[in-house]
Amino acid sequence: MDDGAPVLTTPRERAGRREQNKVENRTALLKAARAVFAEMGYGAASVRDIVRRTGLASGTFYNYFKDKDEIFEAVVGELTGELLKRHQMGRARAGSAEAFLRHHYAVYFDFIAEDAELLALARRNFTAIRTLLDKPDVRALALSLNDDIRSAIARGVLPNVDISYLAASMAGVAFEVSVVMVARDPVDPRAATEFATRLMMGGLDRLPRRN
Repeated sequence: MDDGAPVLTTPRERAGRREQNKVENRTALLKAARAVFAEMGYGAASVRDIVRRTGLASGTFYNYFKDKDEIFEAVVGELTGELLKRHQMGRARAGSAEAFLRHHYAVYFDFIAEDAELLALARRNFTAIRTLLDKPDVRALALSLNDDIRSAIARGVLPNVDISYLAASMAGVAFEVSVVMVARDPVDPRAATEFATRLMMGGLDRLPRRN
């Protein structure tokens, strides 16, 4: 029978609950930040705007992130992680150069276009995202692309061209075409994928081979 006495927990249970609260608080802040950046853009958004969306105490934010820059980087890092997972299901399994390129661009453009909040985030924050291209989480995308190109060359899927140049070209086309794609109405990821794939295929056969 419940006599109103407090429920006793072990130190391990209390520690586990604290860790769970930390995870939940961080998740709530990231979710709120993504929504705020999508609605307001990085420049106009503030830490206060983010915290208001969570119901957490204002000081709680600084237990997890030092400023707006750091939480924006974390938001982009989460998106990068999801992109990496999707690329692993595409490029690495491609059986031809065209399939390799098409998978690369389709994953990127579809990812941006499929979610309204993410589309708004992209539209309002490309300039801020550019500043993060050399950050470790975002660089992981470039490293993964380099590895996939190297593997595709070894398997005979891609010609033996300069890996770094090809990776930079593919990444640059993906980013810059996406800037134009999201500015259009309606947004058409299929058309963007087709354009980028044909552009790269038209030039791939003319690239110098490595010895």
